[in-house]
Amino acid sequence: MPTSTDSPRLLIPRPILAAMLAQAAEELPNECCGLLGGSRSADGRLLHARTIHPLVNAAGSPNAYESEPRSMFDAMRELRQSDLDVVAIYHSHPSSPPVPSRRDLAQSWGEGVVNLIISLQSAQPEVRGWWLAATDYREAGWECVDEAGGSL
Repeated sequence: MPTSTDSPRLLIPRPILAAMLAQAAEELPNECCGLLGGSRSADGRLLHARTIHPLVNAAGSPNAYESEPRSMFDAMRELRQSDLDVVAIYHSHPSSPPVPSRRDLAQSWGEGVVNLIISLQSAQPEVRGWWLAATDYREAGWECVDEAGGSL
């Protein structure tokens, strides 16, 4: 896993962040899940989210998510066709903090992908990013940016 000093920072355009938050609210009381497609900067320091791919939560649970195979297949096909990589996965925690659970660690996509957790436990959603490994995690840097890529 990258160290904190060499970990890339994820840039998320405002419309993509808004779509993630809307999906999380719409799927209450269950968890939502999805992928962000994008690219890595030439120097490897930035991950640029370019597309959002909401997935169907086959678990239909407020405490777990499982990507429904057909929605995952469709998302991966769209990413291939757009020549984009998975730069982040996201899911919601309807009634708990945006901190990885043991189940989240077990379902980790991989060490090079940011794991975003949207907490809806209070009136204002809270989003935090994480680098996950099999048995531990550490915070991943991310920021909301405007369409042109500048910070907001």
